[in-house]
Amino acid sequence: MSIQESCLMRGIQRCGYHVCVLGVIGSGKTTFAQALQKAIISKYGRCEGLWEPVEGNPLLPLYYKDPHRYALSMQIYMLNRRLEHQRVAQDLALMGVSSVQDSSFFGDSCFVEMLRKDGILTTEEVDVYSQLFANMSRDVMYPSLVVYLNCDPEVAKSRIMKRGRECEKNIPVEYLAKLKAELDVLVAEFGNYTHVHTIDANPDLTPEQIEEEARGELMTLTLLRGYPKLNRMGV
Repeated sequence: MSIQESCLMRGIQRCGYHVCVLGVIGSGKTTFAQALQKAIISKYGRCEGLWEPVEGNPLLPLYYKDPHRYALSMQIYMLNRRLEHQRVAQDLALMGVSSVQDSSFFGDSCFVEMLRKDGILTTEEVDVYSQLFANMSRDVMYPSLVVYLNCDPEVAKSRIMKRGRECEKNIPVEYLAKLKAELDVLVAEFGNYTHVHTIDANPDLTPEQIEEEARGELMTLTLLRGYPKLNRMGV
């Protein structure tokens, strides 16, 4: 069920939007999400930003150094943080307040699937994670809109090197390619449940161009005022 469908069922006339911005590491998710937040604020007066924790993540540098040891702990940590953001987004929407998130609760499964295929997570660890995910996702609703920043792994790698985060500098292009493949599958599945808009994130856009793209997404949200009628989930 989407957030908009939940509002409709509860008789809530003014429901906030929850927008998730997805893409590989280095695709520009946070930059674009912040521009979209600014555009929504300019039109509707309020929009909360829910940003992926990077600097305050104690497991991220440990995971990059020893993924076999810290993979499960890392994924559980990230899943819990994303669930916190998801609950905030849902509560805000039911109060008529919109939010933009530079990740997705559902997107965590992409990393787990990669780790499983690479043999970093064992079958038993994946089972533990899957059971936890199933329990945590019972009351989770789909976002109003998913914006997918489609970015080539080589371009993303170049941007990662430019921004110079110590914990990211050794991420190989092959890892980004695998992540993109999983995201492509996830985004296709999202299309069955909510609205998805894909943007070519390969060009290095100026701040003005990013804001223009964000205003385009705002127009999409404006058209979604009749959203429950357009949703394809059929529940």
